[in-house]
Amino acid sequence: MANQSEIADAIKAIQADVTTIVRGEIELAKAELVPQAKSAGIGAGLLGAAGYLAVNGLGLVFLGLSALVAHWFATGLGWAPFLAAGLGLVIVAVGLFVIAGVLALIAKNKLAAAKGPQATVKQAQDSMQAVKSAVERGLVEAEAEAQARKTARQSAPSITSGNQGPTFARPGA
Repeated sequence: MANQSEIADAIKAIQADVTTIVRGEIELAKAELVPQAKSAGIGAGLLGAAGYLAVNGLGLVFLGLSALVAHWFATGLGWAPFLAAGLGLVIVAVGLFVIAGVLALIAKNKLAAAKGPQATVKQAQDSMQAVKSAVERGLVEAEAEAQARKTARQSAPSITSGNQGPTFARPGA
C-alpha cells in the first residue's frame, strides 16, 4: 500500500514533468514560429512597397493622361512637346506597375510560405496521447489495487462474520 508521502512525491514528480513538457513545447513553438514570422514580415513589407509603387504609378498615369487631354484641347490634336511629356509619364508609370507586380508576386510567395507550427502541433498531440495512456494505466493500477484491498478485507479474519481465520496451536499442546 502506498502511504501519503509516496503519493505526495508522485504528484510532485508529475507536476515537475508537466512543467518540463510545457516549457519544451513553448521553446519548440518559438523556434518554429520566429523564422516564419520573419518571412511573413518581409512579405508584408514587400507588399506594402508594391502598393506604394502602384499608387505612385497610378498618379503618374493620371498626370500623363491629364497632360495628353490638355494638349489635345490646346492644339487640336497636333503633335506638340506636351504630347511627348505625357507619353514619358505613361512609360514611367508602366515601368512602376511592372516593378509593383514583381514585388507583389514575391510577397505572395513569402506569405504563402508561413504554414504555422506544424512540428509543435504534432509534438503537443504526442504529449497528449502519452498523458492519456499514463492516466489509463494509472486507472487500471488503481482498480487493481482497490480489488486487491477488497479481496484482502474479505479474507481477513472478522469477529462479526463468524470467520475466525487461521488457528494456531501452541507448541507443546
